[in-house]
Amino acid sequence: MKSGPPNFQEKRKAPRQILDLQVTVTVPGAAGPVPGLCRDMSIGGVFVVTEAKAPFGGKVKLQVSFPAPAGTVVIDAVVRWTAPDGLGLQFGLLGAMETHAIIQLLSPRKP
Repeated sequence: MKSGPPNFQEKRKAPRQILDLQVTVTVPGAAGPVPGLCRDMSIGGVFVVTEAKAPFGGKVKLQVSFPAPAGTVVIDAVVRWTAPDGLGLQFGLLGAMETHAIIQLLSPRKP
């Protein structure tokens, strides 16, 4: 799947999974968290449809409510691209819990 800004050249190492997951984005210096919708995710990053604004290279905090047992976690991320409708984010260092939660979320569901 190719998603990104115009003239985007795919450089991702991990495939993205399309999702519909509510998140919040916190930009340092902003008034507070801004709601968003995770459109797609991989173990390396996410695209969030949001009204939050942050510059390329800016650091943000992404709050994600994963299914149990992980629950709500906050992930540090860096803005890798922006679009009129959202932000392309690369995850920072992930702990074991966050990594496991993302892998579980992205794993194919068994019938």
